[in-house]
Amino acid sequence: LFIACVRGSSVPARYVSGYRADGGGHAPAPHAWAEAHVDDLGWIAFDPSRGVCADESYVRVAVGLDAATAAPIAGSRMGEGFEV
Repeated sequence: LFIACVRGSSVPARYVSGYRADGGGHAPAPHAWAEAHVDDLGWIAFDPSRGVCADESYVRVAVGLDAATAAPIAGSRMGEGFEV
């Protein structure tokens, strides 16, 4: 919704997926946020779900127009296999 509103105001916006550390000693959790291009500042990261601008606790993995184009992991697997 945030990206649609920003784009509706003729401001470039993109979807970002990655991880956010909560600072409580837990492992970083998968998370998504948005970035909008602000003149004279560049791309600014916004996390509408938390009502804050993203900071150094956010780790960007993928950027795209929407969630489908910025999936941090995509693909499929059939049959048995081994992972490390």
